Amino acid sequence: MRRFRLSKLADFLVVKNMQGDTDRQICGISYDSRKVKPGYIFFCLKGVKDDGHNYIEDAVKNGAAAVVVERDVEVKGTTRILVPDTRLALAALSSYYYGFPSSRLRLIGVTGTNGKTTTSHLIDAVLAKKAKVTGLLGTIRYRIGRESLPVIATTPEASDLQAMLAYMVEKGAKYATMEVSSHALQLQRVVGCEFDIAVLTNITEDHLDFHKTFADYFSAKGKLFSQLGSFVKSGCRKYAVINRDDQNFSKIANLTTAQIITYGLHETADVRGEIISLNNSGAVFKVLSFAGETILRLKMSGLFSVYNALAAFTLGLLEGVSSMKIKEALEAIEGIPGRFEMIYAGQDFLVIVDYAHTPDGLENVLRTVNEFAQGEIITVFGCGGERDESKRPLMGKIAGKYSDYCFITNDNPRREDPERIVQQILSGIKTVMPPTKYKVVLDRYQAISEAITRANTNDVIVIAGKGHENIQVFYDRCIPFNDRRVAMEIIKKMLQIGV
Repeated sequence: MRRFRLSKLADFLVVKNMQGDTDRQICGISYDSRKVKPGYIFFCLKGVKDDGHNYIEDAVKNGAAAVVVERDVEVKGTTRILVPDTRLALAALSSYYYGFPSSRLRLIGVTGTNGKTTTSHLIDAVLAKKAKVTGLLGTIRYRIGRESLPVIATTPEASDLQAMLAYMVEKGAKYATMEVSSHALQLQRVVGCEFDIAVLTNITEDHLDFHKTFADYFSAKGKLFSQLGSFVKSGCRKYAVINRDDQNFSKIANLTTAQIITYGLHETADVRGEIISLNNSGAVFKVLSFAGETILRLKMSGLFSVYNALAAFTLGLLEGVSSMKIKEALEAIEGIPGRFEMIYAGQDFLVIVDYAHTPDGLENVLRTVNEFAQGEIITVFGCGGERDESKRPLMGKIAGKYSDYCFITNDNPRREDPERIVQQILSGIKTVMPPTKYKVVLDRYQAISEAITRANTNDVIVIAGKGHENIQVFYDRCIPFNDRRVAMEIIKKMLQIGV
């Protein structure tokens, strides 16, 4: 257990005012009053829906040795530390408390609107060819070597993140690859992390419920690159690995002082892919780079998979992994849970589950399916509640444009009226598809069931939006729900009764 005198920790912060005993021993950090134990320092974070300042009394009752606030509020029974920004203070102090773990391993941050999860997994697989122990933090899993840990968020809160990085160092990890969300960047969660390589997959419009404007969203993403290279470890190189084909390439490139290496399909890319074939069984393409030419045969399909693989290939080369080792790593991967995942139980049609929950993501998936589909394309999708409303009609229009039939259903409605969400989706789908070609079925299980029952030989069903997720979130409850398991269950029942 780490122990620090409060006065020593406070010296690391920008303190506006401190009241109370500074000789206390600190043995833990928390931003959740329910998890505070005797000797912990409690940080009051202001969130979208709640404010940690409202739980000071609870934290003190649980034994908080100090409370860090950013408002001039009264704190009884323990030491109060007033700082300009509690989020920045939490990030800075957590990095210090856990011994600056990111400085003791090679840290890779992957950001972008789509493809973060897959690209992170591919990078980790490539780096495993070089290092015995690697760490992975992302939407689907947290993993250190062969050990899996519970997933908290795509990018965890600063204290949790620094604790995990410290654990990776303790377990002998030489590399850590993590998804870096725009929320995490905006909320200062990765302050105190010294990234060695930043990777950009792409930037399209998303999360405008949180960022309000695309400019704000872009600014948040750009922080990963603007901060890269601001600290330089002795003898360590810093790189920005950027998708050259992304429309925002130049804007991102101008933000960083690190060396820039590009990947893409156009001739201007440093690491370039030449497509040989794309179909439902995978992608075959040639990689041309400063290390020569390599033919890759991915088991993952779609043009987006090619881009994700090119990013991982580029990073592997930069880290000294041979082209053949990178090829072995990438070609061995069957797929990523909930990312263009094919569900097969003996049926004569295809079922694909994908996490696509943005207009760009949905279009990428459906365009890929259009390239190989021999029968009808049936799409099951919805849009999440309490999220960016502007993308709902866009996703409706995209689904209608690239599908032969659509089932519009619930995603995670949360505290929003599902009917209202559907009406916004319908405003888009109506512009490209007649009413006879789509149906609203709010019960997601029933929608998937009707789609599977409707399918004929060679048809393709795309179930979009939730991917790997294991729950569905409503106003008053969360229920167990996994698109992959539901689809498999329905298909098996159908085959058993001979429908």
